[in-house]
Amino acid sequence: MMNDELLETEPSGLDLKGIYYALFRQKWKILVLALAGLLVAVGLYVFSPPVYQSEAKVLVRYVLEREGRSLNPTTRDSEIKSTDPAGIISSELEILRSFDLAGPVADIVGPEKIVGKNAGGTNRLEAAALIAKNLDVQAIGRSSTIRVVFRHSDPAIVQPVLRNLIDGYQKKHVEVHRVAGVIEEDLTRKTDELRNKLAKIDEELRGWTDKAGATSLDAASKAYVGQISKIREDLFKAEAELAGRRAGLKELQGLGPRKAEDTADQPKVPPEETERYRNLSAELDSLHKTETNLLAQFTGESTYVKNVRQQIGGFEKEKRKLEEDYPQLTRRNAPLAASANAGVPGLDASIESYRIRTLEAETNTLHSQLETVLAEAGEVKKAEAKVTELRREKDLLEANYRNYQTTLEQARIDQALGPGKVPNINVVQEPSPPAKDASKTLKPMAIALGLGVIGGLALALLVELVLDRSVRRPIEVKKKLHLPLFLTIPRLSRNGHKHLSQENAAKALLVEPETAPETPAEAGAEGSVDLTNRSAATVPPWDSNHRLHVYYEALRDRLITHFEVHGMTHKPKLIAITSCSRGAGVTSTAAGLAATLSDTGDGNVLLVDMNQEQGAAHPFYRGKPACGLSEVLENETRDPALVHDKLYLASMNDATEKLPRVLPRRFTHLVPKLKMSNYDYIIFDMPAVSHTSITPKLAAHMDMVLLVIEAEKTNRDVVEQANHLLAESKVSAKAVLNKYRQYVPRWLQEEL
Repeated sequence: MMNDELLETEPSGLDLKGIYYALFRQKWKILVLALAGLLVAVGLYVFSPPVYQSEAKVLVRYVLEREGRSLNPTTRDSEIKSTDPAGIISSELEILRSFDLAGPVADIVGPEKIVGKNAGGTNRLEAAALIAKNLDVQAIGRSSTIRVVFRHSDPAIVQPVLRNLIDGYQKKHVEVHRVAGVIEEDLTRKTDELRNKLAKIDEELRGWTDKAGATSLDAASKAYVGQISKIREDLFKAEAELAGRRAGLKELQGLGPRKAEDTADQPKVPPEETERYRNLSAELDSLHKTETNLLAQFTGESTYVKNVRQQIGGFEKEKRKLEEDYPQLTRRNAPLAASANAGVPGLDASIESYRIRTLEAETNTLHSQLETVLAEAGEVKKAEAKVTELRREKDLLEANYRNYQTTLEQARIDQALGPGKVPNINVVQEPSPPAKDASKTLKPMAIALGLGVIGGLALALLVELVLDRSVRRPIEVKKKLHLPLFLTIPRLSRNGHKHLSQENAAKALLVEPETAPETPAEAGAEGSVDLTNRSAATVPPWDSNHRLHVYYEALRDRLITHFEVHGMTHKPKLIAITSCSRGAGVTSTAAGLAATLSDTGDGNVLLVDMNQEQGAAHPFYRGKPACGLSEVLENETRDPALVHDKLYLASMNDATEKLPRVLPRRFTHLVPKLKMSNYDYIIFDMPAVSHTSITPKLAAHMDMVLLVIEAEKTNRDVVEQANHLLAESKVSAKAVLNKYRQYVPRWLQEEL
């Protein structure tokens, strides 16, 4: 089997060659759409109204970020943050683009100037939206400089709008970063509330001080402690003297001897116990004084007071034990007093009784004074605790008040800052004078031109890949139709004029006018018509000057090689040439192949017209009806069918009564005669393959079936259906791609 008959199984996707072919084949669509895009772009440039722009540049050196922490006095109130193109600069760009900034600018410049009076320019929101739409804000590289551009069709307003926009941006920057959402009214209200609270606390402090009856609670507390200690000391002395006076009075009243006798019966007190008893009494006196002093400063639940009282309890327990063991210790001073007073003149019981009553009155008074002083000291303690609490609250409120006061002053300073007074923002370039901006026109022009070019390319690919289902290239015959391709015949033109229809040329050549010579002898030595006065379009297929003659010879050589490779040496060889549609070039291909086969000189070649439709290509030759097939098979009657040296022309339109009227049956009866004839090749010009044509039925008798496919017209689906019909007759057709046009230049893509 020949290499070109091998079915290729390569993928049928669009490759680079297919793209080239699609672009050059659809070049006029691409050029037309590209030209339309170019015309639209030119129209935009000519008829679009001019746009003017003004440009300014702003440098943001740093950002003073006040984070609104005024409620917490321990935190910082502000922080300077350096600009970062990925962070701070991005927030500044958003401030410049904000609708809140465009609204006041529209109010200042005037909505009627921005929108236009003819467009009903009184809508503030529409004017602000137009400003935001025509504003271009971007950071310059990785620097802290911001480029601000405003565009408008009116050159008189671009510069004022941009200048007011920069001024408004500086105010908005202060509002966003330095106040951080806390307005002056809130700060004033908070400050007034704190001031009123401080005034109430001061009034409460004065009230508690007046209630305590002292200008200084600390000094009063210390004075009360000293006074309580002095009263307790005097009370202890008076009680001790009272106890002694009472004991002496009892002795004077006669109780002393009996007690002395009673004492005599008791054991004698050792000196060391006496000394111990005195020390215990002294310690108890000292602890009682300490307790009195502590009670002036602390309550009875205090740890200090409890410790002292615990020590007093221990000493009193030891003292009572000594008194139980040695009762005479309690009245050890009575004998001494009696002996001391025994020699004193005028000392009697009435005087001692008077003195005792005096001491009792003194102790009662001291007890009363002690209670009064202790009550007053308690009131001072309560006042001191409340005053301490109020002072702590006052200190906290004063700290908050000072912080609010500072924040309020800073807010007033920020509010008083006007345009150009923000220290961290500098205007590097003031708004420039209005200048024409071609970018707004160039962009739609580029879009229109790009859409034209891309639309043309997309349309070309859409037609090639989706819409156009015709067979266009030789590679498609192999990859998409899976048919062996025998030959590709190009579509030729004459001197750049309209393409010559091969079918019409064959009809013009084989259907001669009645004025033509009637015999081959009259035609000249070679048996062909006189072509001296004919145009180049009427060159017969068997003439070597025919433009397609070289391709017919190639088809002949491929066919002969095929027969030799497959060992087909019998004669005659039946070759059917058909197509899938009319006008594919079957007649011209059959005539050209028959003519080139007759040029070999080995034997006769018969061209049979199997078309029975009206207007067939070969019904007449030289003004006479063409010979029938049955006549051409007889040597005696075939001379009129000779059209060229060893080339005969016949038709199945003969009406011989000896043959059946039905063409398939008639052809079947002629097959034995065909095989017994002295022709080397019999070429059949078959009708197009269809469900009703005779071609699939007669193709089974053929040695070779060539399926002519007209490039760019024959549908792939139709070819597949025709191939399927032929396959049902067990016929493997070979493809001939006719009228192929190579659109891609040879320098870009070489083809055989």
